[in-house]
Amino acid sequence: MAINDLFDAAMTSPVVPFTFLAVAVLVYWLLVMVGGNPPVSGDGVPLNVIGSVFLLLAWLATLAGTLLHDSDVSARPPGLVASVVIVVLALAAAALGTAVLTRPIRRVLRPGRPADPARLVGSICVVRTGEVGPDAGQAEVTGADGAPVVIEVRHDGAEELRPGNTAMIQDYDAEHGVFWVRAFDPKLGTTP
Repeated sequence: MAINDLFDAAMTSPVVPFTFLAVAVLVYWLLVMVGGNPPVSGDGVPLNVIGSVFLLLAWLATLAGTLLHDSDVSARPPGLVASVVIVVLALAAAALGTAVLTRPIRRVLRPGRPADPARLVGSICVVRTGEVGPDAGQAEVTGADGAPVVIEVRHDGAEELRPGNTAMIQDYDAEHGVFWVRAFDPKLGTTP
């Protein structure tokens, strides 16, 4: 079988719609690689990945079905009934193949147990709001994964906390979802 036979099969009915969709998937992923929108989250596996796998498997299955029907598709393309059977079987095979191929990905990308906010107690944070008091305030702290996280903080008001000041997280109020902080001087390692 020559490359010309594959090209002829890809450009005949019922494969041709899937050929154009496969090209669209290829162009989409090339655009994502050069700075397009990242994959949209689905049930553990991004929907873009599921759709791409499904379309590529459907294209391969229709191509294989067309070639199995008759290897000389340029001379004898499948008829209407054969084309419908090929498409239905290809879609079923693609759905099954997608389920099988995305199962390991789903297991890897399954969201883990959320981090316990109380683990941040004792950490140093940087005040981000103009005022931190008993009713309002925000600070930035480095999370367990190294990424900055903005948290709601409260302060008894004994020391003044301004934007850019460092503070130590003293306690976590789970009922209200806030952290209680005290002013902290990182140079001295103590509260002022």
